[in-house]
Amino acid sequence: MEHRERRLAENEALFREVNERVEAIARLHGSDDHVYEFYCECSNVDCTKHVPATILEYEAVRQHPSRFLVFPSHDLPDIERVVDRGEAWWVIEKVGEAGELVAQLDPRS
Repeated sequence: MEHRERRLAENEALFREVNERVEAIARLHGSDDHVYEFYCECSNVDCTKHVPATILEYEAVRQHPSRFLVFPSHDLPDIERVVDRGEAWWVIEKVGEAGELVAQLDPRS
């Protein structure tokens, strides 16, 4: 795997770990159908976008260790594909070696 692909995949995995904490706090203080502000899990380490989603929507993404919740158009077609589009978010899936790496880095795996 190229250094660039590895770095981008690691950036996404980092944002996913942060969102795991957001979800844990939301579960303590809210409901599954309330909309929360998750961090965009794109590969851009400087991204500051928030993605509004319910816990149920976030959990649907997390069922797949190579998928991430991102702000619309924050995908990189050369290393990932868009698998779902909501009004305020997209779901991307890492492919190839990058997909294997993020699955290994998944805190739920």
